[in-house]
Amino acid sequence: TEIGAYIWVLGIIALLVYSLVSILILKRQLKSAQLIEQNIFEAKNLKTPFLLGLIRPKIYLPVGLNSTERSYILLHEQTHIQRKDHIIKILAFLVLSIHWFNPLVWIAFILMSTDMELSCDERVLNEMDEGIKKPYANSLLSLATGRHILNGSPLAFGEGNVRGRIKNVLNFKKPTVWIIVVSIALVAVLSVGLAANRATNGTGDYD
Repeated sequence: TEIGAYIWVLGIIALLVYSLVSILILKRQLKSAQLIEQNIFEAKNLKTPFLLGLIRPKIYLPVGLNSTERSYILLHEQTHIQRKDHIIKILAFLVLSIHWFNPLVWIAFILMSTDMELSCDERVLNEMDEGIKKPYANSLLSLATGRHILNGSPLAFGEGNVRGRIKNVLNFKKPTVWIIVVSIALVAVLSVGLAANRATNGTGDYD
């Protein structure tokens, strides 16, 4: 038990140190990034747009994007910020660091990160004309190839799972009103059902 406890603590320290070092290396590589406006930067040695930071998250873009590409990439990254994904992901990574020995927690973290990206992609398609599906998919593909400086940091929002994202973009259809209404009603019913406690009698037994 004692040996297992030491291994568990060492695993936590290793993940936290790895994350910290990867962020420091990434920030060092981004020293030459130029401020464009507010929290938006451009970097010549960057191919993949991503979000980095906690209190004041910054959006890093590759140089040379056209106005259309920039508009939906910025909407994607700003959606992460609006939904506090950068904070949620850090909290989730802390949970992962504590439960690093549990493969189910790793799967949950990966699926959560994937869902965040897919959801932000769908927000872009929902806000803009569906005619951008093919150009958007092409941008994802082109940005996934070429020079990258992301070094596997678990806390930076890069462009991951490109194949799945492209497939999701091309198959995307705006949800109709009735689907939204039914979904909200279903979630409400399930929430009430899960929150309710079974009644008990005076002896403490369930009725």
